[in-house]
Amino acid sequence: ALKAVRRNIQMVFQDPYTSLNPRMTVGDIIGEPYEIHPEVAPKGSRRQKVQDLLDVVGLNPEYINRYPHQFSGGQRQRIGIA
Repeated sequence: ALKAVRRNIQMVFQDPYTSLNPRMTVGDIIGEPYEIHPEVAPKGSRRQKVQDLLDVVGLNPEYINRYPHQFSGGQRQRIGIA
């Protein structure tokens, strides 16, 4: 029961400069929950799901291979929300 609830909850940290790992690409950061819960998105569809999330928050899906330092503060907040 608790595991099912945790799937629907996500923490969004306030400081986008320190909450994103600078060594990971945006695609890796957003795709990390799919590795923890593989039943939500099989490996073959993860990239597309990450691109869809980038689109939902108003970022270009082509940014999937960029690193956090390449974004403005507002864009980093959107990445944290995605």
